[in-house]
Amino acid sequence: MVRYWETMRTRGWIVALALLVSLAGAGAWLAADGSPAPVAMIRLHGAIDVPSAEYLSRGLQEAQVQKAQCLLIVLNTPGGLGEPMKDMTEALLNSPVPSIVYVAPAGGFAISAGTFVALAANIAAMHPATTIGAAHPVELFGTAPQLPQPEQKGGKSEGGKPEQPPSSDVMMEKLVNTFALQLRVIAAERGRNADWAENAVRESVTASAKDAVKLGVVNLLASDVPDLLAKVDGWKVSLPGGKSAVLHTRGAQVVEIPASAKESFLHVLADPNILLVLLVLAGLGIMFELQNPGAILPGVIGGLCLLLSLYSMAALPVNYAGVALIVFAMLLFLAEVKVPSHGVLTVGGVISFVIGAMMLTNTTLAPALRVSWQVIVVMALLLVLFFLFVIGAAVRAHMRKVQTGQEGMLGERGRALTALTPGGTILVEGERWRARAVDGDIAEGEEIEVLKQEGLVLTVRRRPSGPAKAG
Repeated sequence: MVRYWETMRTRGWIVALALLVSLAGAGAWLAADGSPAPVAMIRLHGAIDVPSAEYLSRGLQEAQVQKAQCLLIVLNTPGGLGEPMKDMTEALLNSPVPSIVYVAPAGGFAISAGTFVALAANIAAMHPATTIGAAHPVELFGTAPQLPQPEQKGGKSEGGKPEQPPSSDVMMEKLVNTFALQLRVIAAERGRNADWAENAVRESVTASAKDAVKLGVVNLLASDVPDLLAKVDGWKVSLPGGKSAVLHTRGAQVVEIPASAKESFLHVLADPNILLVLLVLAGLGIMFELQNPGAILPGVIGGLCLLLSLYSMAALPVNYAGVALIVFAMLLFLAEVKVPSHGVLTVGGVISFVIGAMMLTNTTLAPALRVSWQVIVVMALLLVLFFLFVIGAAVRAHMRKVQTGQEGMLGERGRALTALTPGGTILVEGERWRARAVDGDIAEGEEIEVLKQEGLVLTVRRRPSGPAKAG
């Protein structure tokens, strides 16, 4: 009997200890006064790029410093670059802070690289009017992690023939297989539909928010952030190292972590439309400075835009053939000012610029990093108008009458200060000159016209009737 009570007492201690551990885990996200710990939130909008990955990493770190119970990521992206996407999924899978991805607002989507980010979170939620999927590698802009290459022995195969580089079809197949397996592993790790995840890469399938919940791609639908936090209250999530946590999000304070000025600025630069504008401004500024040495300001602006465009080209999948065509267009516009081609060089410059702008980024199916047609048309029109203005000014300068030297005196009007019989003194443009009349004597006070200049003596005649000389 005594042994029985000792056994029961031991079991009681074990149960009590288990309850304490459970309560400690459940209360890990409760503040000292019993209120729920805050929820940190960041917003990822637009193309996924290097600044986006840095913003997410900083958000996870600050959420941990703030002792937030989770990081809420409001996501709306048409896709992005492969390397930043890889960094973001790794950060979410290995973070000690629970993560919730919420695809919003209405009409938003998590396409291409956004699908990877959404599926890598502990909890994936969507607004009812959003879309997810289409994660084909081409839509990831061809910036996938480098695939391992077979080891070469002296550049020859075992048969002694030089090894041929794999064809583009073979490389694309490897790329698709890599991404498909990667997304399948991510989905399986988070307990989601791995088959659908693989098809999202191989076949670019997409799903509406309601279908995504039915298919087990995401966890739930939510109309807004408060609705989402109320629905995930009490959910248990798994963390690295075999740990777990229970969320207490109902009524929790949402603390937004805004993007820093640096992250926002670099995110703006990682835009192909901004890159095109920077290239145009750089070209115009530098060419204006070369045409007008000492102007300083155009050269400074052009150089600054050129340096900023270098960062944009490093952050974007740039096709340098497109950049070369844009530079060639600028040279054609500049040549039009120097060489009268009756508009041929200008037309060639416009064609070169438009083609170069279309080829500026390596995108085929993904619109996120494609230069907008509206931007291309507007910049082409601005270039044409600018150079038409410059060419017009140059033509007017060539046609304008010479204002200085001997040629500048021809045709000038004045009056005789003394009688010219035939020599005497005249007043032209407020200056006194010695003059000689060629068509008879000219009385004092009569108006005269300059015919030519010989040293400091002007040859004049009596001014004929008619309108005075312009300019």
